[in-house]
Amino acid sequence: MLRHPKQAACLVCRKSKIKCDWSLDRNECKSKLKGSNKALFQIEQAVRRVQSGKQTSEDNETILALRQLLGEVGGTYSARPLNPVAVESNEPSRVDDDANNLAYSDDEDETDASPEHQPFVIAHHREGSLTVDDAENPLQLLARASNLQLSPTASGTGNSPGLPGSLVHPGARNQPHDEDDGDSEIQSFFTGVRVNLDTGEDIDPIDMGLVTEREAEELFDYFHKNLAHTRWGLDPKLYTVPFTRSRSAFLFTSIMAASALFRLQDGALSKRLSRHAKNLAHRVVVQQHKSVEIVLAFMVNVPWMFPGHHSSDDETPWYTAMATSIAIDLSLHKLLVPADMPATAADVTRGDCVDPRTALAMDGFGQVDPASEFGRRLLRRRERCWIALFVLERGMSLARGRNFTVPLTRSVRDCDQWHRSDIADSQDSHLVSIAVLRRDLDGVFATVRAMCDGSQKNNASDSSLIAQSIQGIIERFFDQWHADWGMSIGSGPQGELPPYVNILVAHTRLSIYSGVINHPTAPIEVRQFFRTAGMSSALTVLRVAIRGETVLRSMPNNTAIMITFAACFALTISAYASGSSNLAPSVRTLIEEAAGVLERVGNTTPHRNGLPSLYGRYLRIIVKKAATAADGHSTAPVAAPHPAPAAIITGGNRGEGRSNDNNNNNNNNNSGDNNNHQFNLVPAPGVSLSLPLADADYLNPQTQPQMTFSAMSDEQIIEILNQPHNAFDPAGANFLWEDMNNFEGLSWPNMHGFNF
Repeated sequence: MLRHPKQAACLVCRKSKIKCDWSLDRNECKSKLKGSNKALFQIEQAVRRVQSGKQTSEDNETILALRQLLGEVGGTYSARPLNPVAVESNEPSRVDDDANNLAYSDDEDETDASPEHQPFVIAHHREGSLTVDDAENPLQLLARASNLQLSPTASGTGNSPGLPGSLVHPGARNQPHDEDDGDSEIQSFFTGVRVNLDTGEDIDPIDMGLVTEREAEELFDYFHKNLAHTRWGLDPKLYTVPFTRSRSAFLFTSIMAASALFRLQDGALSKRLSRHAKNLAHRVVVQQHKSVEIVLAFMVNVPWMFPGHHSSDDETPWYTAMATSIAIDLSLHKLLVPADMPATAADVTRGDCVDPRTALAMDGFGQVDPASEFGRRLLRRRERCWIALFVLERGMSLARGRNFTVPLTRSVRDCDQWHRSDIADSQDSHLVSIAVLRRDLDGVFATVRAMCDGSQKNNASDSSLIAQSIQGIIERFFDQWHADWGMSIGSGPQGELPPYVNILVAHTRLSIYSGVINHPTAPIEVRQFFRTAGMSSALTVLRVAIRGETVLRSMPNNTAIMITFAACFALTISAYASGSSNLAPSVRTLIEEAAGVLERVGNTTPHRNGLPSLYGRYLRIIVKKAATAADGHSTAPVAAPHPAPAAIITGGNRGEGRSNDNNNNNNNNNSGDNNNHQFNLVPAPGVSLSLPLADADYLNPQTQPQMTFSAMSDEQIIEILNQPHNAFDPAGANFLWEDMNNFEGLSWPNMHGFNF
């Protein structure tokens, strides 16, 4: 038996009072091993245990990981001479990083695991790949270059013994200390983008005494159960109290403030949390905090922001812009594609994607396996955040008449099947359905406007055919959307949409119709037809809001603006109905009901102070002015033939009106036709679209009671609008809407016809 020569214990083992373990082939005790040497020693021990048959499951995983790493670099060493740049930049960094993950570090040599010290994963491209990561982004390209950590004389002749192009030159230790500090500062400046978390005892609401841990749990449960359907983007299995608190004080406070806003017993708590959330928003901007959670925090605050002193004092666009800027900085808009996947297989340019490991390292989760469930949820939260931001910004811009700012990226263009996942949230399908609706809306707008412009250039074109073509484009668009999403996000055999989604869809249809009416090159006949179609969509928005009041208690501000826009649209259009019609009084009654809903929703709790209540009071004022103006104009009626509708509009499944008011949404038909808004343009026999019908004898509508639109179905509303005595005056077909803001932006202080 070979006996080791005796040797005195080293100083480290003597102080620690442990056995000094060393071997003949080593010059030092294993207790002194650090960094990569310590990792290699532990790997060696694992290999010996495997050879002796005494390995554990951890040893098997270690050997498997080692074989994979050696397989990646084996071909490089055997196929060509050693490349100094490759040795210095790629392979040692990867091996050391992975090996250090296996090592158990002492307090002396433990590396800092904070996001600021986590190295980014350097992508390993397959041989023959000509792509360069982040070639489209100069700052990211500089950051990747800084990862090389090249010595100034690495390629010189004075290489140290050992590997060519050694990382540390022998003379490097003799360089001035201040020069090293300057180089490290430059390298630190050009490192890759990383999160800057807004956490700490000085801003944590629990540490500050604003809320207790038990209250925090209750508020989070309330948010996920009662508010998640109006603010998409949060995975309830991921965003628990401990996780959210460790990631962002801004998001942690914002979620609790939103929940406290709708709980009667949390009036004082709501004020404290709301004030703290607002302060944290400004702190994030000043100190330039960045994280996925901060993007979500800005989005969580948007739906229920308090009104300012003026209608233009709206911080929603500012919050959305901040969320967009941070999201793009963190590459949330890019596809998650492994770096070793060939470009042909990914079918995407390198500039449009990011490696999953790099994304996790950027978020501060460099040690998390992307293939694990936790890693997949972390990656999916990035995708969900970007899709939710796209939906939020498009809806906000569409309601307020603003230009779109969030770009239409590849991840949004390919999101149709994103909700089909084993770790998907129940609200993901709703999110994707509206994302698809918003995404494809650009093409509809462009096509309709192009057809209107083309009719202006071709004087010989038939206006009725143009109207039919535009109608067909719009109907096919919504038919396809209902066919794809009606049953997956709806309820019941007919796939009835939730009230919130129903309002979004109806408002989208109204936006298209109002855009056609207000388009400068649209023929008069086309405008005449879409007045009726737009009126039907506006009444649908109001009716859904009234009948879904109990579900819309947490109505976002943007939805209130959509309802108000629909009310103003219907009020303006109904003013051009024929003098014998009772359409205008019925519309005013419906708007009064919708105004009451907005007022009640805005005051759900005494401390709600919601923007919907202001819009409800505003609607009551303009309805009162409209009624006064109508009474003044109706004192001297003029006998004239009844004007005819520009076209007879028919809808499918008439007579099947569903008048139950248990929050039915009635946006879908049964048996194959999923759209109750479908209009068929049918000119009267032998009559042009622009000519009135003659010798028509109708019942005097003034002897009939007002119509209760809130209790009608979509088919019944269409049938009412098709009645000849409810036709619009042809003399008012070409409205004086020179200012596009009247419909597309709806400038509230200067609404047409009310002198505001």
